Amino acid sequence: MQENQLTAEAVDEAVNDRVLIIDYDHYLSATSEERIKDVLSQKKVIIDKGELRTEQEAGYIFLLIETAKLETIGWIEEKLAASGSSKVVVVTVGRPKSSLIPYLSSRLNGVLSLHSLYTYGTEILESLECYGVYLEQAMHEELVQQLHEQKLRDRPIKRLVLRENDVQYRLTKNERAVLQHILDGHNNRSIAEHMYLAPSTVSTVISHLLKKLDANDRTDAMVRIIRNGWVDALR
Repeated sequence: MQENQLTAEAVDEAVNDRVLIIDYDHYLSATSEERIKDVLSQKKVIIDKGELRTEQEAGYIFLLIETAKLETIGWIEEKLAASGSSKVVVVTVGRPKSSLIPYLSSRLNGVLSLHSLYTYGTEILESLECYGVYLEQAMHEELVQQLHEQKLRDRPIKRLVLRENDVQYRLTKNERAVLQHILDGHNNRSIAEHMYLAPSTVSTVISHLLKKLDANDRTDAMVRIIRNGWVDALR
């Protein structure tokens, strides 16, 4: 039993000692491959351009892509699903896109540029080993921004506010005021009381408003101005 345990530990150590780089777009030249192997010399580096029939087990899998196209994202998702306990990192030829950040919560362990891999290869592996994650330095601010936006989305909306500057040349002052009252949930009678107008006048304003927005009713009008980005959500 002890011998089996030692054998298993040896296998795990061998797997952890391997870095598999999958070159999705066949971007790397022979010189680039040698440069990567030199930077990651403390590990056994395997570069796959699609010739391997089955992916070898590796402690680290680097997915090298040129751009984060829809097809490429689908491929990344497939690799993440089949990665097992390997640490998976996306490496982009240029600066990584912020659209890759959400995958850090879906088994992805890092996002970085090929330049960073060339420059900080050893430090990247150390960070992955110690902390289980590595993110391109230039993306830290974008990560904070996305986390902030996610936090805001999780808070309930207190009020929808019409962006006056976006519609001031499309709608009259009365139409903008009526539209804001509609966003606040007021009916025609309530709007008339707030604006000191006759209910018939409010009905006329709403009729003109719906025509300008090409909307069928009040609800359709709200949907259209929200889709156009003419509304801010206060939380």
